Amino acid sequence: MYQHRLDKGFKLFKLNGLKMTLQRKAIMEYLATSESHPTADDIFNSLTKKLPSLTNATVYNNLKCLKNLGIINELTFGQASSRYEWATSLHYHVVCLSCGKLRDFNYPRLTDVELFAEKKSGYSINRHHFEIYGTCSDCNHKNI
Repeated sequence: MYQHRLDKGFKLFKLNGLKMTLQRKAIMEYLATSESHPTADDIFNSLTKKLPSLTNATVYNNLKCLKNLGIINELTFGQASSRYEWATSLHYHVVCLSCGKLRDFNYPRLTDVELFAEKKSGYSINRHHFEIYGTCSDCNHKNI
């Protein structure tokens, strides 16, 4: 599954005339296989063993490039650091208010809400953002 993601990403770089550097490839591989919604610092810390010359600036610049190409999504939750995920089918997130852990969940697309907003606002709705906040089971067990 993740190889298909990478192949699609590599093709987008080629179509846009961008080089596939070792750093970009490593960041893409990390994100294509990650289910943890890592921060830029998580990515940097995980890859510096493999790529000792990697810098934080390189990670941030490549994340921006991947985001601009539509390969990854940047998730922002309040004042916390942005988290990143591979751009896949529409899904939503549940966020732990205690530890910040994120989990994906699928739910039928909220088209009724989009149609209602379009009708009430006169806007042409293209997308929406929805997340749920609570306390994860690990944190619930700690508080007992």
